[in-house]
Amino acid sequence: MSSDIIEHSFFFTPLERDRIAHAETFVDTRPSSFVTVIFSPLWQAMSRHLVPEMVAPNAITLAGLVSSMQSYQIISDHYDGSESDPNNIEAQTPILLSCLLCLVAIVCGSLDGVHAKRCRSASPLGDIFSRVCSSISRIFFALTLMEAFSVRDLHTKWYLLMAMQLVELNTVLSRINADNLKPQKAKNLAYHLTYCFRDSELSFLILCALITRLVYPSTGFYVLFTSNFPKYSFLLLVVVSFVNVALLKMKRKYKSGIALCLVARVVPLYKILLFNNYSVLSVISGALVVALLSIEVHVSNVARRRVHAGVLCISIGSVFNDIFSIVASVLYIIGMLVDLSYSTRIPLFVPVRNVFCDGVFDLCHAGHKNFMQNALQYGNRLIVGVCGDEDCENYKRRPIMTTEERVNEVRMCKFVSQVISNSPVTGVTEEMIKRHNIHVVVCGKEYDRPDDTFYAVPRRLGILRTAPRTEGISTSVLIARIRAATDADVVAKDKSSGRSVVRDGS
Repeated sequence: MSSDIIEHSFFFTPLERDRIAHAETFVDTRPSSFVTVIFSPLWQAMSRHLVPEMVAPNAITLAGLVSSMQSYQIISDHYDGSESDPNNIEAQTPILLSCLLCLVAIVCGSLDGVHAKRCRSASPLGDIFSRVCSSISRIFFALTLMEAFSVRDLHTKWYLLMAMQLVELNTVLSRINADNLKPQKAKNLAYHLTYCFRDSELSFLILCALITRLVYPSTGFYVLFTSNFPKYSFLLLVVVSFVNVALLKMKRKYKSGIALCLVARVVPLYKILLFNNYSVLSVISGALVVALLSIEVHVSNVARRRVHAGVLCISIGSVFNDIFSIVASVLYIIGMLVDLSYSTRIPLFVPVRNVFCDGVFDLCHAGHKNFMQNALQYGNRLIVGVCGDEDCENYKRRPIMTTEERVNEVRMCKFVSQVISNSPVTGVTEEMIKRHNIHVVVCGKEYDRPDDTFYAVPRRLGILRTAPRTEGISTSVLIARIRAATDADVVAKDKSSGRSVVRDGS
């Protein structure tokens, strides 16, 4: 019953899940940020000496999100907004605590990727979870900053938060458009430009502003908070967003869904619903919906599908009810993450431990599947290497099934998370182990001997484990049975069952 529910999910089709599960992670491919370049040695030292490998990178990311939320809660409840003496410790304590919590959030937001890279636990689901947490953290970072500078006007709060969230949405849209550029140099330039506005730099600037407010309480960024700058910034970003949507190379009906979500965010400008009925909850609601749209556009691009109808409904509903939009957005995000974690076998808050086994898997049978199941006991994700036809022919004999047929057969096994086609028969190399983030290599007990060269590298690295074979069944045994069944035997069986002709494919 549970497998049927997963196959008919509200969020994804099986093919869309498969595309997400095998998507490229961004830990190694994204350009280094300014903050990362400066503090990279510190993050690496903290990952090695302070964070054990049993801690999942996503748990670090979540700790950063909680810290940003707690920072806003402290400063909104305990800071009166007065320009007090910097030597007045009691009056400045809320800002001091908020600064410390923002620092924790920044450290967690940078440390998670470093830790994932060191422990080889990076995954596509981890990238999505990191994007979710950073999009929500941005809301509370901005609210903390505005509380510290005594910004009380809801118009200003709404415009600033929406502008910040639209910056993130436009970076997502711009990266998609950059991928569609033909010249490689133009693509690389556009791709790097989209990383000029990322959370690490933004969070660092907000922290610097909070420290400035702490040391010099009379400081106020009046141009940013009291002029028409927030409103005009928002209007400009709305126009840029529609242009980016128009440039997307996808079907018009797909682009119209994103555009309709954006229109719902412009509605309050025309006072269809008056601002004087709004509260901080309304500000958070609007920003959270744009964050949801950014997340959904990214996920839909990876899954190669249109924006989910649920996100469209949430965006339109957010115009009329704040509680609905917040609850619906949170439930949608949680449901999507749980769906992907369960269906792709990528754990959220447990470190990813990739197990690798390889073979020919010709006429894939119960013995092969028992071996895969036993191998999976050493971790939580199974990567299977399938040897190619030519390599198999040089090694032993040409398989009966083609490489593509054997790969598809292995991929449909419920224990398998990833299949590597044309896996080499010359041996598992160290480069292969690093490229696929392999933690454990499993082989049959017959290969666990000192003179074996095929698994020499994982044996030297101390990551080689063994799993038993299933007695009485093998590809060779099956081939022998087929050869033993002569045409006369088959015809006799057909006649005994009331059929006089051997059917094709029997």
